[in-house]
Formats: sequence, C-alpha cells, structure tokens
Amino acid sequence: IAAAQGPWYVVWMPVAFMGYCVGVLGFTLWGPMRAPAGHDIATGVLAELAGVDRLLVAAGRYALLVAGGAFAVPLFLGGTDGPWLPGVVWLVLKAAVVVALLVVVGERLSVLRPDKVLEAGWVLLLPLVLVQDLVVAVVAVTRTS
Repeated sequence: IAAAQGPWYVVWMPVAFMGYCVGVLGFTLWGPMRAPAGHDIATGVLAELAGVDRLLVAAGRYALLVAGGAFAVPLFLGGTDGPWLPGVVWLVLKAAVVVALLVVVGERLSVLRPDKVLEAGWVLLLPLVLVQDLVVAVVAVTRTS
C-alpha cells in the first residue's frame, strides 16, 4: 500500500483518513467516543476494574491508540518515505505525529452520546467515504486506461 502511493493517500482520500481516525478513537474509547468508559458516570465499563486489571486495560487502550496511529502511516502517509533520514525514523516520526494528533483532538472534543456518534457515522461519514471511494476508483480506472 505504501509503495503504491504517489501523493500520499491522505491527500487523495482525506475523508477516509478522517473515518479511519474516528475508528481508532472509537475502538480505544478515546476522545468523543469515551462515553462507555464513563468518566462522568462512575467509570462506565471500567467500573469493575481495580488495581492491576485497571492498569492492564488502560495500557491496552494506549497500546491500541499507538497501534492505530502507527498503522495509519503505511495506509495514508506513504510509509517510510521521506527525505534525508532513514525510513525507520520517518515511520516512527509520522506515527508519533498521528498519535499526538489523536490524543490532542481526543482531549479537546467533548464526549458524544453513542446514538449521536452512530447517527453521524451512518448518515454523514459512511456516505462521504463511499462517494470518495467511488471518485478514487473512477480516477484509478481512467488513469490505467
């Protein structure tokens, strides 16, 4: 995927990148999708956890956030491509920037109700991603013809 990118896919598919980032925030229960973790209502699904169990769940959530940010690099940001520095350095640098952006955005946005998140996902984000995929597919097919 990374080798196929002329301009980075984040340039060609910004809506897909946004959808991916929303998905990362969602499966880590971070940012506006942290309602199930319920910091405002007795810790929600984390209520039964204490001590080492709570630490392991928190570490797992952070590990998922880092993995999601790192996986965005080959998918949308050209992988290890970059000038002057070795590829591994670019990979780590890009992943750190994506994770930092996810953390900052996640902390700045208020918690959304789950029904509002689903409504925005189904009514707004999914159709936009599908339209963008259609446009990219048409461009790819006409470019190869």
